[in-house]
Amino acid sequence: MVLENLVIPFQINNKIKGTIVRLSSVASQIIKNEYPRNINSIFADSISITASIGSRMKNDGVFSFQAHSEGVIKTIFVDLNNNSSVRGYISVNSFENIENLPFEKLISNGTLALNIKEGKFSKNYQGLVEIKGKSIKDAIDTYFNSSEQVKSFFKLFNIFNLSKYEPESNHIAGAIKLELMPEINDFKNTEKSNEDWKTILMFLETMNSEEFLNINKTSKQILLNLFGQYEIKIFDEINLNNNCQCSNERVLNTFKSMDQKDITYLFNKKKSIEVVCEFCKKIRVYSEQDLK
Repeated sequence: MVLENLVIPFQINNKIKGTIVRLSSVASQIIKNEYPRNINSIFADSISITASIGSRMKNDGVFSFQAHSEGVIKTIFVDLNNNSSVRGYISVNSFENIENLPFEKLISNGTLALNIKEGKFSKNYQGLVEIKGKSIKDAIDTYFNSSEQVKSFFKLFNIFNLSKYEPESNHIAGAIKLELMPEINDFKNTEKSNEDWKTILMFLETMNSEEFLNINKTSKQILLNLFGQYEIKIFDEINLNNNCQCSNERVLNTFKSMDQKDITYLFNKKKSIEVVCEFCKKIRVYSEQDLK
């Protein structure tokens, strides 16, 4: 049995870059099974996308995935920092009988934002795309293949799409992301790369969720099974964690930035107030005296 919370970069024939993501406890601690499986499935895919794109942040960098909609799902937020810490939350409108609703009802009139913050001395980057299609994968494919100079492809997997929910036998979520690097002034190599790209995507489409999420196979075994006939380089793995960035100091600094009248209003007829972290759900209790 192999439990993983890993991102592993790899390269095929020095022409295709990729990452494989397989998540167990990191994903389950974020998702918490508070919602029906169709909502958990979208949340799980959002976590995998974030891990596959943001796993190489450096310095004080943070990559974030934000989806907003007017449907059942109001907000999905997931981020990953340079310490390989993943956190996320989802907010949902109170609708009845949502278990069987399709993606278009769960996320309607939606927008997806991808943000990169590379530290206080670097510029921030944000990309936006309208959420269309029948899955969050359709939205992320639209974003990358319309805005980037390289061809990209995502294959997403999560336990909530399996016929049986068996976390003791399966990882919770995962992804494979591929990028075809452009050739420069070399038509023959470009033609061959495009042929390899199509073949590799065909191989990848044969991978089902049961096989990909099986805890008895390692990520490296999956890569070799899929692409072993090519020259494949597998790089150092990145271990992800759930270390939340919240702290008592951060909360107090937030209070200190508020006007005194707003603080007085918060404590109106109250001896104390609770502050709950959206991500780790840790509860902190403060009296008005604590903020002075």
